[in-house]
Amino acid sequence: MTRFRLITTWLLLLIPTLLLGIGALYLLKGEEDRLERSARATARDRISAIAGNIDLAVAEVKDGLVETLRGLPQGGILRQTDLLEDWKRGNPLVRNVFVWEGGRGLRYPDPEMPSSDEEADFIRRYLPLFADQAAWQAPPDDSRGAASEDMASSILLERRELRQLAKQAPIASEASADRAAAPGAGLAGAPGAGLAGAAIGASGWRPWFADNRLHLLGWYETDGGSRRIGFEVEMMALLSRLLGNFPPDAPYGETIALIDGNGDIFHQVGPLEISADSRPLAAASVASLPHWMVTAYPNADGGRSGTGFLLISSLLVGTFVVAILLGGSLLLWQAHRNQVDARQKTSFVSNVSHELKTPLTTIRMYAEMLGEKRIEDAGRQQSYLRTIIRESQRLTRLVNNVLDFSRLEQGRKAFAKEEIALPSLLHELLDSQQVRLEDAGMQLIREVDAAVAPIESDRDALEQIVLNLVDNAIKYAAEGKSLTVELQQQKGGPVVRFKDDGPGIPAGHRGRIFDKFHRVDASLTARQQGSGLGLSIARQLAEGLGGSLSFCPNTGGGCCFELTLPARSDR
Repeated sequence: MTRFRLITTWLLLLIPTLLLGIGALYLLKGEEDRLERSARATARDRISAIAGNIDLAVAEVKDGLVETLRGLPQGGILRQTDLLEDWKRGNPLVRNVFVWEGGRGLRYPDPEMPSSDEEADFIRRYLPLFADQAAWQAPPDDSRGAASEDMASSILLERRELRQLAKQAPIASEASADRAAAPGAGLAGAPGAGLAGAAIGASGWRPWFADNRLHLLGWYETDGGSRRIGFEVEMMALLSRLLGNFPPDAPYGETIALIDGNGDIFHQVGPLEISADSRPLAAASVASLPHWMVTAYPNADGGRSGTGFLLISSLLVGTFVVAILLGGSLLLWQAHRNQVDARQKTSFVSNVSHELKTPLTTIRMYAEMLGEKRIEDAGRQQSYLRTIIRESQRLTRLVNNVLDFSRLEQGRKAFAKEEIALPSLLHELLDSQQVRLEDAGMQLIREVDAAVAPIESDRDALEQIVLNLVDNAIKYAAEGKSLTVELQQQKGGPVVRFKDDGPGIPAGHRGRIFDKFHRVDASLTARQQGSGLGLSIARQLAEGLGGSLSFCPNTGGGCCFELTLPARSDR
């Protein structure tokens, strides 16, 4: 696989994968927006229901208090105030009561002589109202918006109609109507029972802001609108009874809060520490409590409206994209390696076939000439015999390399270790290669320490390593005219060095010279036939024996291969 095809194939993998990842992220962002809108809509419906329930509960309280107030027996101002005081003491929702007359102002409590500090504060709070400096009916609150106010009014109107239908009395017959018209026929204490003969007018409610707090004032008119009898609601008692409209546990990921007109939290359900920077999911006004709001906030961990969904989904998509790219790149790399190996093996088969053919042809030619007795000169006969022996040795090395390569690749290489005198083995092997070295024009220099201790190793493997290193020097370092073989005893074991004065190995190839099928791409290697297996097999055999084979540039030029073998272990 050429570099261009490899890059093109990788781009064909990269571009669709990135487009797929971008499309997935786009869809995930849209899904997150949809979930956030859904969460906001759900929160809005939930808090709207809570606000509506609060409004209905307040309306129930208002209607009940006004009806009860209307049901109090009528009479003089003193009797009426006594009844109002009794009612206030018996009803925890009533904080203060009052009687107001047109043209005369506040009649009770006495603005000149309040009976307590509470009454004095009450008079002070509502002084503009009692002095006709403010309207008894509250102006419309535009801050809630027309839609929310119309919805709240519609809900309250439907609720009141249901209550009126439920409390509607049956249609009386003429006889019962006559009895009802008789004096004293009303039941004492029933709603409206004490109002016989009195003209009852309109009723109303007035939210009032004083001392930075919300207050509620309820009243109704009598005597043709000249008198107003009313009360002030005990707000804490009322609000404490409204908290039951909140769920006992906050929905997952949310915190619900009741915010008063000053922006302070009156009640909260949920773990969030609400601050001025907190952004609500939704908010709904409480129509019966002006400027009060029910709000829903996402929790600090993001809840359903946070970025957790997009973050986790993005990580999953990123992992998916990276997995595709890494997996595809690995497959491309493996395909490239397999193709390179296939080319190398094809080249290896071709080279091996050529190397097998060359010595066989030479052996056959000289053997036929000797067999036909066409060469009578004894010197030439000996030369031909040496050539046959040399080519046979070359053929043996080649076959051994192929066999060792096959065994090492399959993991079936077995080592038969025995005690070996390394100096004598090294001399024996170098003696067998002396003629080849001389024919290549190389001088063999031996620096073998005869005192090196015997080792336990595989003789055939050692022979293969040494012969491959010598063969490598003959092929590629003959220009240097010399090969030095050193044997020294070191602390870890014996070390054999093969030094030549050849052209050396370029720096860019030094890290790969032990790779199988690798050959330095230069004119020197191009002139020599080879399979690229000699050094690779030599290193694998050395490591199989427990040693190592390494390369280092030789001082003054050339190469140095260092074979380290393990010392014999004491038994």
